[in-house]
Amino acid sequence: MTEFSVVERVRRPEYTGQNRCVPCTAVNVVIAAVVSTLVGVVVPPAGVAVFVASLVSIYLRGYLVPGTPTLTKRYLPESIRARFDDHEADDEEWEIIEKIEYHRENAVEPEQFLVDEGVVTRDDGDRFTEDFAALRDEHVDANRDSPREPATLATLFDAAPDSVATTDRDYPAIEIDNRIRKWPSEAALLADVATDAAMAAWTDRWADVPIEQRGTIREELRTLGDDCPACGGQITTTADTVESCCGLHEVIAAECGSCGDRLRELDENHEAKLTR
Repeated sequence: MTEFSVVERVRRPEYTGQNRCVPCTAVNVVIAAVVSTLVGVVVPPAGVAVFVASLVSIYLRGYLVPGTPTLTKRYLPESIRARFDDHEADDEEWEIIEKIEYHRENAVEPEQFLVDEGVVTRDDGDRFTEDFAALRDEHVDANRDSPREPATLATLFDAAPDSVATTDRDYPAIEIDNRIRKWPSEAALLADVATDAAMAAWTDRWADVPIEQRGTIREELRTLGDDCPACGGQITTTADTVESCCGLHEVIAAECGSCGDRLRELDENHEAKLTR
């Protein structure tokens, strides 16, 4: 098993990257420091080892102590949460993740890859080319009634269908290979399934792109179509306030004006990039 695959299995993307809760992280670092100090009083080398292991766990998984988001929201004063809770992605963390992505075998520069393969055009902004848009629409129609088929979802992550487990959540989500994969709505899920199938039929290079890069590319491409995949309504972009584990934050939301399905959320302080 490679170093990258081990990191992928341990990392919890729902609590890291753009989803990282800074107050939760801060609270857990303090807890790690206290516990490590107590251990270090008895066995100094062990104290250092515990602290390092705790930091690695917090970095990869988002927090150390189970239930941290609930505890932070309930007990950490709002005045302190407000200092942290701007819901901005950790720039340093993103730089590390992007470096890992670009050093994977067969990694691509996403924007250039899509242009070179004729998927998007920059003649009139970032838009699907007519031929690719037509192919994607075909796959939207083909998968409209069955986007949650285990075999279909497994294909997104190069996994076996029997490794896909459903989860009881208010939004589409599955557990696959010990990781939670989630979507903000049924329209977003359908868009990803259709885009992945269209990309696989369009270019042989798609299968060679690393799994995590494919995921971020699919997410970016959700909003390049003219219409909502779920109902055909117009996709609009609006500012919205949503609740995180520690409070409220502002996001730029791309959603359907007809059915209301949300395709994507982006922190208002961060520009959308195909590398993220």
